[in-house]
Amino acid sequence: MLRIVAWLGVVALAILAAGLDSALLRGLCLPAVLLALAAGTRALRVALLCMAAVALVPLLLGYGEAALALTPALIAALIAWIFARTLARGRRPLIARMIAAMDGAPMLQEPAIDHYARRLTALWAVYQGALALIGLLLAAHAWFLPGRWPWLPDARLFGIVILPAAVAALLLVEFALRPRLLPQAPQRSLPAFLRGVLLAWPAALED
Repeated sequence: MLRIVAWLGVVALAILAAGLDSALLRGLCLPAVLLALAAGTRALRVALLCMAAVALVPLLLGYGEAALALTPALIAALIAWIFARTLARGRRPLIARMIAAMDGAPMLQEPAIDHYARRLTALWAVYQGALALIGLLLAAHAWFLPGRWPWLPDARLFGIVILPAAVAALLLVEFALRPRLLPQAPQRSLPAFLRGVLLAWPAALED
């Protein structure tokens, strides 16, 4: 019930921000979303709360638009951290958790699948980290050098279009190459694969 109330508050804040055309309220949407998401494992809750605090800094300094520009970088950094933390010694990589949730834990007894899962988890961590860095550079450009290099994409465009497209591109490329790179894994149609990923994601985040 509390989670529903939190998300209703986020929606109300977004509607109010659009209605009033307020940069402050628009900037508050990100920390509000992060706080609404602050559930699951303790480490994930701490990470989300820390990111919400970071997002509040430019707002407290009176830079609502700066908080919006920073949003894509924070999202990409969070996803990079989620992948990277599962690569620590003694932990199961996130992709391995996805495979276990979708196909059963015995699949990971195959050394090639376990190795593939670890390498793919590392690739996602690095890829999302690079996207976070690009988002941060675009946000810094928007803050400190507005209009200096007009050919650079806007930070908001990066967050709305480029970042999701980049994530989708890697997901689809990996799906297309998986039959060749990992022929022993079960083959699925793209809709079934995407549905499986969505269903397995919550279990993959558990410690």
